[in-house]
Parts: sequence; C-alpha cells; structure tokens
Amino acid sequence: MNTIHQVLFISIVFIITPVSVAESGLLLGLRHGSHYNVSTVITEEKNVNEGKRAPSFYRTFWIRADNGQVKLAAEKTNLLVPRSDGFWRIDVKHSTYNDFTEDFIWINPAPDPDDIPNPFLAEEEGIDAFDVSLLLKKQGVDSMQGEYCKGYASRDILSVGDNHLSVGYDMSRICQGFFMDSTTDSTLQMLSLEQLAPFEITALLNASARHAFTKATKEYQDKNKGIEEWGKVSGGIVRHQGRWIIKGHLPITGKGYTHFDVPITTPKSLVSDYELYPDWRTIKENFPDAVDAFSSRAKDLLVVLTDTGHLFAFNIKGGKISKEPALHILFKQPVTVVMARWAEGQYVSNWTEEIHSLSPKPQKSWFVPIEMPRLEESPKTIGIVVTQSTTLNIRQGIGEHTKPIAKVKKGLKINVLDVLGQWYKVQLDNELTGYAHSDYVKVLPKLPYVQKSCPIDNCTYGQWKLKKSATLYASPSFKADSLAILRANQTVRTLYGEVHTEQFGEIEVIKSQVELTDDNKTLTLQKGDRLFDLEPVGLGMHVIWYNGELYYLNNGWDSKVVSEEALWGNLITQRETIWWVKIAIPERNLIGWIMNP
Repeated sequence: MNTIHQVLFISIVFIITPVSVAESGLLLGLRHGSHYNVSTVITEEKNVNEGKRAPSFYRTFWIRADNGQVKLAAEKTNLLVPRSDGFWRIDVKHSTYNDFTEDFIWINPAPDPDDIPNPFLAEEEGIDAFDVSLLLKKQGVDSMQGEYCKGYASRDILSVGDNHLSVGYDMSRICQGFFMDSTTDSTLQMLSLEQLAPFEITALLNASARHAFTKATKEYQDKNKGIEEWGKVSGGIVRHQGRWIIKGHLPITGKGYTHFDVPITTPKSLVSDYELYPDWRTIKENFPDAVDAFSSRAKDLLVVLTDTGHLFAFNIKGGKISKEPALHILFKQPVTVVMARWAEGQYVSNWTEEIHSLSPKPQKSWFVPIEMPRLEESPKTIGIVVTQSTTLNIRQGIGEHTKPIAKVKKGLKINVLDVLGQWYKVQLDNELTGYAHSDYVKVLPKLPYVQKSCPIDNCTYGQWKLKKSATLYASPSFKADSLAILRANQTVRTLYGEVHTEQFGEIEVIKSQVELTDDNKTLTLQKGDRLFDLEPVGLGMHVIWYNGELYYLNNGWDSKVVSEEALWGNLITQRETIWWVKIAIPERNLIGWIMNP
C-alpha cells in the first residue's frame, strides 16, 4: 500500500498538530464535470463529443489555517473571485431550447450598496437567493437556433486569473429548414473579467512569448503531416501538476481538436501563483496519487489533491512535511481546480467574514460530511430515554435502591457504555456516568445502519450506463482502497446494492395525538415524541425506529410531500444516507463498489 493510502482512514479529519504557523487561507475554485477535454490528442478516431452531455458545475472552498489547526471554513456555490472592490461571482448558466443546449458564462461584480436589488433578474439568471447589482448581459439560446437546430455549445471555465478567464469552447449542431447546415467548432478562449470580451492569448504575451507560441504551433503541425486541414490556432491557461501552464488548441476538420504544450512560463499578470514547496517531484515521491498541490507563501502549509478525490492539508516545519494531515476531505465526485488564491494575516479574517456573507450555501455538499471515529475507537451505542414519566432517574449504582444522581428528559439520547444484566451503564453529555434500567432506555441500531435494497422507485440492477465519473472502491467504504476511476457514459454490470445510513434522521411529533399504521402495526404518538428515520424503501415509505420497534411509515414530516393538514412531524436532524452499488467490469477483470450512482 502506498503512502497516500495509509492516511485514508476517515472522510473528514481534523488533527491538531503542535506546529506554530502563520495565519493563512487558501481559496480554491473547483469544477465538477467537463465537456471540453484538455487532454485530447490526435487519434485515428473522431474525438467529437456526440449526444447529450452532463454540464459542469462550480464551487468555492475556503480553507483556513491558524497555529497548526486547519479547517474547511466555507463551501459556496459559484466561483468567488477576490478583487480590489470585493468578491466577484462567476458561474456558467446552462440554457436549453428544444434540442439545443448552450452554456453562458455570467459574472456578478461586487455588490454596490447604492444599487437597487433586482431579485427578478437573479431568478431569471438562476442565481439563487442573491440580489444582483449587475450582470454583463441577459443570456439565452438564440430563438432561431433553438427552433431549427439540434446540438450544443459548451463552455467550461478552465482557469480564473486576476483579470482574465480561460475557457474551453466546443460546439456541434445540425440545423434543418432554412438554416440547413452541419457545423462543429472549438477553441480555447481568454475572456476579460470586466466585459467578457474575448482575447487571443498571444495579445496578452510579450514578444518573446508570442514567438515561442508560434514556434510551438509550427513544430506540432510539422510532426503531424498527415492532417489534411487545420483550423485556427488558439490558446489558454490550464492547471497541470501544481502550476498554471499555457496550452495551444488546434481544430482538425472532421476529427474534433487536439492540444499541444507551449514551453513558456505563464506570465504573473495572468495568474496568481506561488512557488510550489516542496517541488512537484518531491510531492509525487511522497504522494504518488497526487494530481495537484498548493503551498503557502511562508512555505508552512501544503495542500495536496489526489486522483481519487482526496484533499489533504499538511503542516510544514523545518522543511519537513508533517506525518499526519491537519485536514482531510474526500470529495464525492472528481473535481478539477480552476482557481487558487492565498490570503495571509488580516486578509484571512476579512475574507472569512465576506465569504460567509456572499453566495448561497449549497444544499448538498460536494464532500462526504461525516466525521468518522478514529480506527481505535469503537462506534458509540446510543440509547433513547423512553420512560412513561417526563424524566428518568440516572442512578449511582445498579438497582432501584441506589441514589439518583441525575435526571434525563424523555426522548433524549444518552451513550450506553455497557450492559449489565437488565441495567445499562450510561454516560450523559456532561460526562457524568451512572446506571439506568433497560425498560426505560431503548438502544438505537449501530451506525452505519446497512440494508440491502434499492432506495429509489423502479430501481433494478443489471446493465447501467454511468451518468458521471465515479471512484471504484474495493469494499463499500471510503476507507477502502480505490481500484479505478470510472468515466461518464461507461457501461457496467451492477450486481446488488447496500444502503448505508451514516446518521439517523430525527423527527419530532408536532400534533397532540397521532395514530399511524403500517402493514401490521398501529402506532399511537403524543406531541413531543421522537422517531428516527433509518432508511427510505421507495414510494415515499421509510423504515422508522420508535421505542425499540421498527415501522414502515409515509413521510408525514415533509411539507413538500403531504398537505399541511396531514403533516404530523417536524424534521429535527436530516438523515444522511449513502447508496453503495457492487459492480463488475468483466473486460477489465474488476469488481468493486461505487457510491450514489
């Protein structure tokens, strides 16, 4: 097992190491999904993307370090770009008209406090819960193109600099009627942040760099004499092995496009980058799975991203990387870095305050949100107080004759440390330890709660085509070794699935008296009773735990599903569930597990 896998034992870990570092912060802009392929090379086959495609999405992650402690301080929708007048927001709007889809980049500069909010424009542009001060233009598929054409125009953000964006553009359409034609086009674009105006990258380079770009183009074309017709050359900035590099783009008639490297250093006027420490070769020796890395200006913090979606932050002291990560995040899907900005000193606090006030917080995180126990710790056993009275006495010893030392309200959770006959040794939130009779404490199933099932309606296992890329694990656990990265549109054979509930949903009864029935039981509840949602079982039904018994109930706590009159419960804690599916890929002799396909 290599070095990187030896620390993959939890999904999110916060480990405090005794290292004193300056306060710093890393602002990461990430993209999930991609239509434009920066790795495309010349092949015998066409590399034109065909059919429907999955759009790309963007998030900003704010990682903050202070005195050896590193934490993920914020996750925000959109790309939050620090500018002299505040944070600007950048994203891609996916617009559809009949059988034609087109991506549009929008930029929302820092809000002007004197402007009148425009929530209607925000809703129209798909910018959730944010007052728009300015959008560069209203955008949507051209009506004539939507009426007569099928296809797409895709735009992926590849990098965000201080004043420019690098964008991969790919278009393919077939038009009928008056506009009859078949067209493909692709390019790498540089766009200004101020007006989204396109620039040739050579216009942003000095004379020496322009000459190197032209020379690299000619050398690449000379090496590939068999190409009948080249399109117009273009270039842009992409992320590669811990640094921003310039790539050239050449369309090939009938075969899509290809790329070539330009052997020049990307000008600092186009990117915000610090010297990587240690160098990339050293990082790969320590972390063979690394695909990207970032280091602070003070060279005391290293952030590493692996090809299986693990992100680690390590403290550095005396030139040595700490043995244990100070932060470990596992992303649910592959991500690509499109922006990286460091802040130090007072800027860290300023950015933290402003970031929390900007952009909506996502409803679903891109990373696994469960803080798992350490390996040497066994999962806690949780008991629920079910006494008929309002409180339960916790006693000093075993037996009703022993002295009460605390009272616990009905419905509250307590830790069960041991079972001694009909008595439980329990621990309260204040660390007080005592004893309670098993008649008055019912134990919840241990987490993760695992059931073999399909959690959605009309689910069948067999031949599946993956809608997005996924990591293949050796067993149904993020602690397991990763076997491969599976690509979108790949066909796999699914065998069966397991639903792992990592956190129970907690529901409080809000009506004075409720009588519910499942297939063979009647359940009478009073206001204030607590129930626990273990798993979904399709058709709106859930497995519910109450006072040590399991029931199959409809979700009468969800106002989106039932009417206000039928609503009998209030959701206190959201259930967190992972659906693992065992799959086989016979042609590669692989069998493993993927998460939430």
